[in-house]
Amino acid sequence: MRTLKLDFLHPFPRPHWAAWGLLAAGLGLAAWVGWQGQQAQGELDAAVAAAPQRPAAVVQRQVRAAAGEGQSAARQARQQLAVPWGDLFVRLETHRPKDIALVALEADERKPEATLTAEARSAKDMLAYVELLKGKAGFASVTLASHALQEGDPQRPLRFVLRLVWRA
Repeated sequence: MRTLKLDFLHPFPRPHWAAWGLLAAGLGLAAWVGWQGQQAQGELDAAVAAAPQRPAAVVQRQVRAAAGEGQSAARQARQQLAVPWGDLFVRLETHRPKDIALVALEADERKPEATLTAEARSAKDMLAYVELLKGKAGFASVTLASHALQEGDPQRPLRFVLRLVWRA
């Protein structure tokens, strides 16, 4: 049987000459990139120093204009949240008969107007719903904008669009 030789302190082999070449090339490239960055920074500093300085009043006007845009956006959001959406939803849901399905509601926060899309089983149900909204729901104006029979649906509902104006 052969003897087993264990060498725990074996010296590492010397690096190959190509490894030393790659290391030198990498260090040279890094130095060149750093030098180019310093050149570009110096040119930028010179251009900034040569640029005409804007008066403080112009800068303040720009800051005020930006603040004014933010305030107008906040004001618009506040107006949109101030619209009584909950009241509109409650009115529509509490005065909805079982044979009317509400499909869509599009409202404009700038005006007390809304467009309601709904479906009914018949024209009689649709007209009764319009009269109900005019009378008991408390809308200032209810107008039937359009209606059409849904041919693609097996139940063939009557889809209609109402324009609502509510009282503030």
